[in-house]
Amino acid sequence: MKARKATIKKPKFLLPYFLSAILLLILAAGAAVIICMPAFYEYEFSLEQEMYEKYDYLRDFFKESLDKQNLSPTDVSMAKEVLINHYGETGQRCEVVISGNVEKEIKLDSDRTALLLYAYEAEDGDYDYSYLRLADSKYLKYFDTEEAKSKAYVFGQGYSDCFHNSPTIDFECKKFYANFEKGLFIPAEAEILTWHGDPTGIIVKIDPENTDGFTLINTAEAMPHYAKATIKGYEPTGNEESFDWTVDEFSNNYHHFDFKAGPMKAIHFYEAYKYKIDFAIVLICCGAFIFAFIPATIIYNTGKRRYEIFEYRRKMVDAMAHDLKTPMAAISAYAENLSNNIATDKKEYYAGKIEDKVAQMNKMVNDILEFSKSEDSSAAITKETVDIAEVIEKAIADNEHIISKRSLKINFVKKSVTIKTDLNLFRMAIANLINNAVLYSKEGTEISITCDEKNLVIINIAEEAEGNANDLKDPFVKGSKARSTGGTGLGLAIANNNLAMLGFKLVVKFEDDRFVATVKL
Repeated sequence: MKARKATIKKPKFLLPYFLSAILLLILAAGAAVIICMPAFYEYEFSLEQEMYEKYDYLRDFFKESLDKQNLSPTDVSMAKEVLINHYGETGQRCEVVISGNVEKEIKLDSDRTALLLYAYEAEDGDYDYSYLRLADSKYLKYFDTEEAKSKAYVFGQGYSDCFHNSPTIDFECKKFYANFEKGLFIPAEAEILTWHGDPTGIIVKIDPENTDGFTLINTAEAMPHYAKATIKGYEPTGNEESFDWTVDEFSNNYHHFDFKAGPMKAIHFYEAYKYKIDFAIVLICCGAFIFAFIPATIIYNTGKRRYEIFEYRRKMVDAMAHDLKTPMAAISAYAENLSNNIATDKKEYYAGKIEDKVAQMNKMVNDILEFSKSEDSSAAITKETVDIAEVIEKAIADNEHIISKRSLKINFVKKSVTIKTDLNLFRMAIANLINNAVLYSKEGTEISITCDEKNLVIINIAEEAEGNANDLKDPFVKGSKARSTGGTGLGLAIANNNLAMLGFKLVVKFEDDRFVATVKL
């Protein structure tokens, strides 16, 4: 069984457009990935190297900065801050147990707390300082207010995204309780600072429940250099046990350190280059949808042209079959009458009608052949000097019998205008235009023909002046008058094709009851 031939359908623009856009998006995305891969690997390598460097710095701090026989509370507080800062930079939560030359093990971690740097004038007149830790995490609640957090900033921003929900809060202690032996403090009155260190006017007051072993310090009376604190660190979320802990241990001359380190949480490549990547995505999408017009237009126009050719041929075959069927039916009827000796006294009449119909069909075939030639754009063109007035006069003379029969008047003032063109093609085009004007003018009217160096204009009073005049340039398109006179509907089509081959343009239009044909030279 033979496969059924596919029908040529009218093309649609949106389908090839979206297919082209999708294909361009895929190609552009693939190219972007290939281009970005070296930068991605370089970023990952640099990030890994930086993480190793930061962890090495952490180890070196404990091995070198704490290489002391006796650790002071300030040393312990500084170690606590180092752990917290390391977490802020890398997102890595660490816990350390310091043993060795200490009375009892010291446990430090990255958990959130407040660290106070208290600088004051010593007895010898020089300035001294103490680094103190918050005595109890319950005092943090006095600072975890919306008003205080509105002045805070994100600690560790710029490297790790793990601290977005844990703001750093700076404050200046006006009054606080201090235990210098243990390196602890309890805030009593504090003012929130911006991250630039400017006072905000937000005052936090605390009335501690138990201050045994602590000394109240009023900074206004003590005249310190400053007493400023920072709240930062890891906020427990309840899933601490889910950490994939890494165990490490090392020692210096006096102490042993048992380390537990969680995973690092560095910024993803996309987060690091978010704006550039988003801009590239928007650019790629816009570019794909803009440039998709090019292949879509080509595909659409190719399909449209194919469909137009298909429709053109179908309509032309239908029109030819219709136009040939009428005279053939008449010939068949007349021939049948002659064959059956019907109305023998009309034999000559029947024979004459057969001759007329054969002549009509012959003219139709000749017109079709001429039209076929006129569509061959590769036909050889021989240019020579042509006098337009002589071509017009010859066409008028060829139609003299019809002009006389229909009582028409030709208004043409001979004016010599010469052009370089193919005489045969130009003559056939003008002959068809004048013949069209003669055949379809209202009887007893005037046909005006004028010519200059730019335009040749033929105007006639049409028996019918309706519809779109440009449609008459299509093959086998006829007015009702042409149907009754047996016209083929190819005259204007032949003229239009021939003039186009010669580089001229035919413009036709109806102006009320006048049909105007203009050849732009």
